[in-house]
Amino acid sequence: MKLKKSGQIFLAMAVSLGLSFGLTSCVNDYTVAYLYVTGSYQNQIGAFKISNNTGNLTTIPGSPFGSGGTNPIREVVSTSGRYLYILNAGTASAPGANGNFTYKSTNITVYSVGGDGVLAPQQTYTSQGYGSIRMALSVSGGYLYVLDEYAPAAGNDSSGNPLIASKTLEPGLSCQDSSGIYHPVGDITVFSVDSNTGRLSLVTNSQLQTPTGAQLTYFPVGCEPIDLKVTGGYAYVADTYDPVTGNRYTVFPYAINSSSGQLTTTQNTEFVTGAASISAIGSDAATKYIYILDPVNNEIWYYTVGSQGLLQAVTTSPTSNSATSAGNPIELTSDSKSQFLYIANAGPTSGISKPNSDITAYSIASNGALAPTAPGEFGTGSSPRCILEDPSNQYIYTADFDSNTVTGHVLDPNSGVLTNMRNQSTYPTVGNPTWCVADSHTD
Repeated sequence: MKLKKSGQIFLAMAVSLGLSFGLTSCVNDYTVAYLYVTGSYQNQIGAFKISNNTGNLTTIPGSPFGSGGTNPIREVVSTSGRYLYILNAGTASAPGANGNFTYKSTNITVYSVGGDGVLAPQQTYTSQGYGSIRMALSVSGGYLYVLDEYAPAAGNDSSGNPLIASKTLEPGLSCQDSSGIYHPVGDITVFSVDSNTGRLSLVTNSQLQTPTGAQLTYFPVGCEPIDLKVTGGYAYVADTYDPVTGNRYTVFPYAINSSSGQLTTTQNTEFVTGAASISAIGSDAATKYIYILDPVNNEIWYYTVGSQGLLQAVTTSPTSNSATSAGNPIELTSDSKSQFLYIANAGPTSGISKPNSDITAYSIASNGALAPTAPGEFGTGSSPRCILEDPSNQYIYTADFDSNTVTGHVLDPNSGVLTNMRNQSTYPTVGNPTWCVADSHTD
């Protein structure tokens, strides 16, 4: 039976609309970012494409990639998106008779990000200190700051190894840990970043010299540093204690010279946070507030930034992280508008199974006060070590150490509520994930 002319026209319109919707859907569903996840088991980097429409992950060809060292724990992406920097913490030897030990396979490996997000190893660099634990780029991307647990040693032990631990007090070992072992202070190693090649060049300390008159190759910080947060004007270092005052769980701001990368002290004493422990220091996206996570008391401490980087506690700080059923807050992030704060809670600190790991969410009021969203708790993989918002500001991801997964959620920008993604929310990745970054430059 033949269709009437009006029916033929209607059918043609329907087909046209169907093709139009199909094409629109196809065009809109592009790769919005690359997601890279470091894993300490087998020293690998998992790589994924993030779908704009769903947030679902697709493995990048060639993934996983080798990390270029041992125990990768941090990574950052250059501002151009063309280079990925991996911090390999290495491994420490067993302590000798006097408590000293050495590190091996510690480095910073640079990768170029090629077409389709494929990684290609470039150069490898070494920090000046020992026990590198954190890494951050300046806001401009022109400088890379590496936080080392121990500054370069003043001498060697009887075997000729650098002296970074001793049961007896030695020159240059001014920090004594809880077990009675002496260590050097921590340090920050600074590199300038070549935006064209991704290569690093050491920035020496123009303010301090060695006994022989040479410039120091590092910038000293406090004892047993824990974490590092770099803002537009300051590098905030969370330390375990101060050897002079005895204050514990402190933060010290170092002013950043945007032209030279130099770090200078702006205060004579450290800021005492009041926390009973520190797992992480971070900020909202606008860096209006600095946050400290206290896993012992399950609290969030937060501060505004005053003159010369001085931290000033918000009147409602600290806020209890009581919405979590897991506890042990370990990392944080905020949405791009700094309206919501998200805390990754790892759960029990012992044992392999951590089924109660979760994410807690808080709204950030105009005066900085935190209030749990409704609901305030969201599920995630086991023992998250990293949490981030994707560059399109649509999704929240965690990298989960014990379950070897990446878990994704859809972010409601109005309520801050997290919901499961369409199709799939959990993805297997490299063994024992330790960190995650997203690269928005996918062309």
